[in-house]
Amino acid sequence: MDNVIYNKNLLSLSSRNNKLARNLNNCKISEKIKFKKSRTGHLIPIYEINGKERPLHSAIDPIKEGLRYYQNSNANGYVIFLGLGAAYHILPFLKQSDISEILIIDKDISIFKTILSNIDLSQFILNRRVKFLIDSDSETVKKYLLANYLPAVSGNLHILNLRSRFDQEKEYFLNIRLGIKDLLNQLSEDFSVQSHFGKRWFINTLANMKTAQNVKNVLPPIKRALITGAGPSLESQLPLLKKYRSDSFLIATDTSLTFLLKNDVTPDLVISIDCQHITYHHFLSGYPKDIPLVLDLASPSWLTRLSNNIVFFTSGHPFSQLVNHKWRSFPFIDTSGGNVSHAAISLADKLGAKEILLFGVDFSYPKGKSYARGTYLYPYFISKSNRFNTAENSFVSFIFFNKHTLSKKKEYGISYTTTPMISYKKRLETASYKINAKIKQIEGPGEKLILPKKDLIIPTNITPFFSAGSSSGDWKHFLKEYMQNLKKLPEPGLSLSEYFSKLSSEQKNLCTTLYPAAAALRRTGVQKINGSMILKDAIKWTINEIEKYIS
Repeated sequence: MDNVIYNKNLLSLSSRNNKLARNLNNCKISEKIKFKKSRTGHLIPIYEINGKERPLHSAIDPIKEGLRYYQNSNANGYVIFLGLGAAYHILPFLKQSDISEILIIDKDISIFKTILSNIDLSQFILNRRVKFLIDSDSETVKKYLLANYLPAVSGNLHILNLRSRFDQEKEYFLNIRLGIKDLLNQLSEDFSVQSHFGKRWFINTLANMKTAQNVKNVLPPIKRALITGAGPSLESQLPLLKKYRSDSFLIATDTSLTFLLKNDVTPDLVISIDCQHITYHHFLSGYPKDIPLVLDLASPSWLTRLSNNIVFFTSGHPFSQLVNHKWRSFPFIDTSGGNVSHAAISLADKLGAKEILLFGVDFSYPKGKSYARGTYLYPYFISKSNRFNTAENSFVSFIFFNKHTLSKKKEYGISYTTTPMISYKKRLETASYKINAKIKQIEGPGEKLILPKKDLIIPTNITPFFSAGSSSGDWKHFLKEYMQNLKKLPEPGLSLSEYFSKLSSEQKNLCTTLYPAAAALRRTGVQKINGSMILKDAIKWTINEIEKYIS
């Protein structure tokens, strides 16, 4: 053990990760690791197992081997290395400007101490892009990545193995890889949504600010809610819907509105969450002016002209949350389920419903039918049909447009579903356990929801009215202040953690409002944007959009 080298490494580590440095100082040197010089004179760690020596790097030229490893990796963005060794395979990556973070995961802190006691890695450790997780289990790694890996800013995530080290702790590293893969499946769906809609959410919110300042409509508490999705089962469930209608509160999703109106059923309110302009297809048959229209603050602004009774809510969009906390408080509705039926259930819960009945919530295409007859796709596909491309062809193409369309045999025939639909269904089922109301899905040919069994809940207190609070001032003043705060942010650099270390908690919260736009810019950008410098482009784009409304 070289105390000079160890103390130098320990001092560097304590300045970056004091907890790991303390743990390192309290452990012993490992007897599993020895050191030898390569032919080029570089010290390499040798792992001894069953009397056999296994070098962690090339015994001939570890520098050249590391450079070759780097050249064959094609990694950028956020890079995870499974296995540290003497870091010869990692050092070349520090010269690559489009790598935002380097996370090193390894097992056995005593081996880590042994390496730091013999090889000077102080400058490597001091690099702000370099992070360590030693002896962390899969759940700890996932929690760390949830807090520190931001796809919109960090870029793509790559996992690279130090093969010689990976083989020694194969079970451990395989478990880590599986945990990361599971996390990425969750994050990739959210990132995909942000990258496609991030700009539109912000633009729509800006366009709605003037209207949102003056909206004062209120929704009263309810007891039993009927919620209509636009699935094919809505057709067969229509008689039962009409039966319950007289003593229940009917919440229609925007996709089901046309079907209801054509069948002489007027809802008590309609909810819409889609930020895309294609939403107008749901309202082509007209809208009853006095029926409340419940909109996400990020909904298309033209929707506000349809009703005399607009009610705004905020969801999880970061800028909407800032609006909620800094300017005017709007009720929150959970839109994380990714579909409007999920949001409608959240709304019914906010209104105090103790029983919720679901109609036309199918999460599938039973018998190959996509929607209830008369909903928006029918007039759209019929208007486009001709002898060579019938409406039926359009419906079939619509169902199989998703590459992951799955078929199931049912008692009535074939039913189709998709990966997103399965995800929507699972999210709704998970959310149902947090909902106070008893939820019942009316029987039909769609996918059967697995819902918690609850006794009918008797209301014991008064549910607050669903309405917005008072604003803190003029909407333009709020936007000007927001814009000025963006201009005061420090210049973003390559390392996200280094950049965040310069920010106050208020500035960090401000940065979160930029992530959806950053995700969109990363997806559509012609050039690769390095690390957290994507925030620079997001700030510029955001300020340009604000200036269109306050000038």
